Amino acid sequence: MIFELASIWLLVKVFYLVAFFVYVVFAAVTVKQTYLMTKTLEIGLESLVRTLSWAHFIFAVAVLVLAFVLL
Repeated sequence: MIFELASIWLLVKVFYLVAFFVYVVFAAVTVKQTYLMTKTLEIGLESLVRTLSWAHFIFAVAVLVLAFVLL
């Protein structure tokens, strides 16, 4: 019984780590799309948009590292 419960929690942890990794990939794609968008369109807020995009990516990587440490 204890081994079954432990394997279930291990499966949940792996699922969370995979989900966080997918989110980091999404954040990286967002950075790339933001770079292409600001290169194409000039609206005057390019630096702010790029900064927010990079902040989002760094936060996503930090959450993934934190999940690896805590889980």
